[in-house]
Amino acid sequence: MSYDIEEHRHRFAVWTAGRAYARGGTGGGYSMANAKWLIETSQLRMFRTLSKLPEPEAIDAFVHERIAALIEVSRSMAYSKAAQKDESLPFVCTYGRAQKLVNIYLKTTIVCSQAHDDPAVSALHPPLDRVLLEALTALPGREPSSVSTEFAKAIRAAKRQHGVGWTSFDKSAYVTYIDAIKLLQKGQPLWAVEEHWRPERIQDPSA
Repeated sequence: MSYDIEEHRHRFAVWTAGRAYARGGTGGGYSMANAKWLIETSQLRMFRTLSKLPEPEAIDAFVHERIAALIEVSRSMAYSKAAQKDESLPFVCTYGRAQKLVNIYLKTTIVCSQAHDDPAVSALHPPLDRVLLEALTALPGREPSSVSTEFAKAIRAAKRQHGVGWTSFDKSAYVTYIDAIKLLQKGQPLWAVEEHWRPERIQDPSA
């Protein structure tokens, strides 16, 4: 296979997604090699272009399908601790970690490099992490006039019920936050909610 821009983009997306989903996962098998294997074996790589996305109304189901496929693949994986190379331990990829791999991969390959204003792209989910969620839960108190009552109620309920520790999120926690984000965006692209994400604030390795 010749090395073209699609392969170039894919490799960069594997790196960005792998770095993001592994936060706080040292020793748990969260290597770049595992991230690449998960992305490629779950066939997420097949959906790295705009033409492969479904219609906007089917994006939610599509994202959840890709997350589920990645989790299913992860169940066949194992890892060894550095000090116990002869002991194989089960690899655990939570819904929270899987969403990070899926959403960062799609953010890198499609949202940031193709038609960001396409309706299907606008419906893709933003990757959730502690920095973004803390910023969103603070919005009703910091900028009460800029958010709706519905959003304020939804985001506070999400934090109360699920916290902001995204690495342990299950599907319910993920959906609760995505639904709140939709209320905030009011039909605007979901990727644009990351105006509230500040990478320079990431200090905690579990962020």
